[in-house]
Amino acid sequence: MKIQTYLGFDVGTKRTGVAIANSLISQASGMDVVSHHKNGATNWSAFDAIISQHKVDLFIVGVPYDKDGKEQEMTFIAKSFGRKLTQRYNIETTFIDEYLSSNEAKKQLKYNHHHKNASRGEVDKRSAALILQTWLGDS
Repeated sequence: MKIQTYLGFDVGTKRTGVAIANSLISQASGMDVVSHHKNGATNWSAFDAIISQHKVDLFIVGVPYDKDGKEQEMTFIAKSFGRKLTQRYNIETTFIDEYLSSNEAKKQLKYNHHHKNASRGEVDKRSAALILQTWLGDS
């Protein structure tokens, strides 16, 4: 049995949280946050460094919809990011609804006794882990 490695992404315009999991353990954990360039361009060199360290079999990108399940601006940004991941690294990307993952991440960080103003990076990593864990539970 081949162990599969998965990277999950919580895409943002300023930062993107990254999480990792594999098919053996099926437990996602936040691993990094990539800060994008000040002009809004994706920081591909940072993603290159992360992805080159792992033999990734699948990318999972969280796609945010509004409370009514409708697409919003970030929906298009996340889908575009996922398509670019596949083109750049020749690895399939799966999309999953990530509605409220950031809110849940903030709740978990507060519950775990982190300061209520936990760094945005910690929230982004936790959100990426929640997105990936949700996908693992659904797959």
